[in-house]
Amino acid sequence: MIQDTNALAEDKLSILYFMGCLGIPLTNGQITRFFVENNIINYFELQQYIIELISGGLIDNMETGNSQFLTLTSKGNKVLAFFKKRISPTLRNIIESYAENNRERLKDESQITADYKKINHKQYEVLCRVTEKDLVLMELKLTVPDSSQAKAFCENWRLRAPEVFKAMLDRLI
Repeated sequence: MIQDTNALAEDKLSILYFMGCLGIPLTNGQITRFFVENNIINYFELQQYIIELISGGLIDNMETGNSQFLTLTSKGNKVLAFFKKRISPTLRNIIESYAENNRERLKDESQITADYKKINHKQYEVLCRVTEKDLVLMELKLTVPDSSQAKAFCENWRLRAPEVFKAMLDRLI
């Protein structure tokens, strides 16, 4: 029983440590990919831990229209600072190495964004962006008649933004 409790605590702390080492907002998918692909925590337990960390106020779930990012709260940072030595040195090294080698890639994955908001009962505003190192390279704002079109536009933007951006540059320059 005590071993189960210690393993549970280390698993949750390792999630906080992972997020802290990267120091950027992350999607659930980015967190899941690391822990599942490295056989550190299984998918179902990981999802439960994330929910518990959110409900405990250690992680914040930021929703922006169609996107969701997870970030450490100040409470999460304090807990991590106090208890991070409970994470095995081997696991800390794995996380630190991954963070160092993948931070820019993970950050770049978040550089193509698309969100929407309801303007009135018949209009939704869709805002699509391509950014690089906090510089907006392209921003596209459209008004569509319903939420299903807004959602579809956001999903397609994430898939096709690089080719749309390149095509626009090719045609305008």
